Amino acid sequence: MIIDELIKIATAKAGKRKVRDVRAGLGYTCVMLEDGSCGLAYSFRNEMGHVCGVLGRAGTMIGMDGAEIMQWARDKNRLKAAIGLAAINAVLNSPEKQWDTGDVTTAFTLDKTDTLGMVGEFKPILAKVSDSAGKIHVFEKDSPGERGVYGEDKIPELLPECDVVILTATSIINHTIDDIMPHIKKAREVCITGPSTPLCPEVFKKYKVTMLAGCVVTDSGKILEIVSQGGGTRSMKPAIRQVLQRI
Repeated sequence: MIIDELIKIATAKAGKRKVRDVRAGLGYTCVMLEDGSCGLAYSFRNEMGHVCGVLGRAGTMIGMDGAEIMQWARDKNRLKAAIGLAAINAVLNSPEKQWDTGDVTTAFTLDKTDTLGMVGEFKPILAKVSDSAGKIHVFEKDSPGERGVYGEDKIPELLPECDVVILTATSIINHTIDDIMPHIKKAREVCITGPSTPLCPEVFKKYKVTMLAGCVVTDSGKILEIVSQGGGTRSMKPAIRQVLQRI
């Protein structure tokens, strides 16, 4: 599984670093390690369930080994999985590395002979590329039925015909990415995108991925504040830098 490979690499890089802070916001989850490094992951707030406490370990995470909390990325509990991936990203998505920057929509080309597949509906990206591709297939769990938007059950039928595929990194948190990847058959470009994206080309190059479009945290204190106050992608802009990694 992809998550197992990410955990293996991240835990080796984490060393003995411990968790300094964890914020589980309505939009995103953030983990900060003791050296100030931070990572983000999407919060599936609508999948937490109606219970008195969504996480039994609340109040005990500070001081845990970063490598230990990364194991949570395998958990079926969406919040634990987000915390685990955020810890992984705190190690892998280093702001000190010289990443490329730019808009993902200009990092690849589309023409009218292309079919674009989008797993997870990225409306800002769609707005920029809707006139470029010949056909667009969007696969979305919660809004099938709209024109060009299909349920996840259509992935095996339609994704193999796509020439360019954009895949949400939240598929790592909900553990669907390993089911999706085998259906990418002929795409010349495969991009994993979103703040949850682990910038780890050594893992994704095995799976036909050609680009990672994620972010690095540039202001740890500010990102903790934004996440705690329910901020989403737009709110986080003052504390992150959007980056691209060509594989």
